[in-house]
Amino acid sequence: MTGRQGHKEESGESARSARGGAKRSEQRVARNARSTAYMNLATALATVFSAGVYTKEELQTAVCTFVTEMKDGGETGEGVVIAAQNLVKEVGARFPSSERTKILLGDMVTWCLAEYYRESA
Repeated sequence: MTGRQGHKEESGESARSARGGAKRSEQRVARNARSTAYMNLATALATVFSAGVYTKEELQTAVCTFVTEMKDGGETGEGVVIAAQNLVKEVGARFPSSERTKILLGDMVTWCLAEYYRESA
């Protein structure tokens, strides 16, 4: 019994894992949606798609900050890449489709993985 009214306790490790996994995932989504790094990266991506010209270093810095924040929050490497891909698709959907989106997505995946697995000095 969990002590909560009207709540039946599920038994077994898989039931606990399923509940915990879904709850953690929802918490990560909510946390990431509010994070400064997420908002900064979304803004940087919007600038890239709208202006057509951008500074690679500035965008890469925004990506690396986003990755570091998510990693520090307990996200996996795969989760970070998926979140970055989804953000590119979300922001890119507001602009005319172009080859730039595919190129940018490839670059960002590379930057995400490099930053996530970078050894800290």
